[in-house]
Amino acid sequence: MLENANQLARLWLALAESMTPAARRRLRARFQSDEEMLSLFPQGFEETVGPKTTEELRALRELGLDKLLLRLEKLGISLSFLGGADYPALLSSIPDPPDLLFYRGRLPSGDYRAVSIVGSRRETRYGRQHAFSIARDLAAQGVVIVSGLARGIDTAAHRGALDAGGVTVAVLGSGLGHVYPEENIKLAEEIAASGGAVVTELPPSALPLAFRFPARNRIVSGLSQGLLLAEARERSGTLITVGHALDQGREVFALPGEVDAPGSCIPNRMIREGARLCTCAEDILEDLGWGGRAAAPRQLSFEDLALTDAQRPIMAALREDRRGFEELLDLTGMDAASLGRELTMLELEGAVEALPGRMYRAAGR
Repeated sequence: MLENANQLARLWLALAESMTPAARRRLRARFQSDEEMLSLFPQGFEETVGPKTTEELRALRELGLDKLLLRLEKLGISLSFLGGADYPALLSSIPDPPDLLFYRGRLPSGDYRAVSIVGSRRETRYGRQHAFSIARDLAAQGVVIVSGLARGIDTAAHRGALDAGGVTVAVLGSGLGHVYPEENIKLAEEIAASGGAVVTELPPSALPLAFRFPARNRIVSGLSQGLLLAEARERSGTLITVGHALDQGREVFALPGEVDAPGSCIPNRMIREGARLCTCAEDILEDLGWGGRAAAPRQLSFEDLALTDAQRPIMAALREDRRGFEELLDLTGMDAASLGRELTMLELEGAVEALPGRMYRAAGR
């Protein structure tokens, strides 16, 4: 599992729960190598990382690193070191990649394609169904689906990938000895057994404490080329993942929803502010240059659509030319909220395409 003494020293540091990335950087600024840290311990440690971390490292050293390594092997936990051949290349390119990954299963390798799908733990049926179907259709095209194993949207995304016989990666905010939430332990086992991986930067003993999840989210976005936000409410922790994706230069997609639905508030706002609208897997495949639609769809007619009474005047207005939102208000006589809701539903049905500047056109025109 380990190739040299330097990796043993890096494992020693990673097994200390209280060891922060900042503390590790301070140690590396003081010592010439991780191996030197281990050999000179405890010289210079307490003033560099504090008494708590120093005592934790002391206990690990006295317990015996060989014994700890053997325990990891018995638990079926593999290790991947930053800079190693098996470390995911996409993750190594982010500003603060984990120095060591603990995982079960198989990490994606080579020039793999991956999309992270995240969203609310208090998902709606709408969000759950679309997260599942988009993940399923992407996985069927060989795209790895990455998410956080949480309740709600994350679970739906993992399930969708498995349903297609595809590969999915679950990133934990805890150690592999404390998979969270407990009801997803079986799901985690399915993911690892089906060619995917359950992965974390935290040692097996780490509990799923709230402060650990924001740092976990940078790994979720870092493992993929693009991120889809399916549903999120105001002050959702999922927005942290979106922020990481933007910082990492990832493409951000959002699933639109009804304008008065709490879970659609953030995705709709993100689309308005520049995120790519996503209604199906084809949107992501096309926008990331992975294939997608072979040809532009033909223009839809009224006969092709099961239009509601509210949608008919909108489609009639768009039959001849593209229209702006304000112009559609005048032509249809609808109020802004109703028009916005119906336009979103027509987009989801593939009947209408949104253009920059709040312009709209009938699909295929």
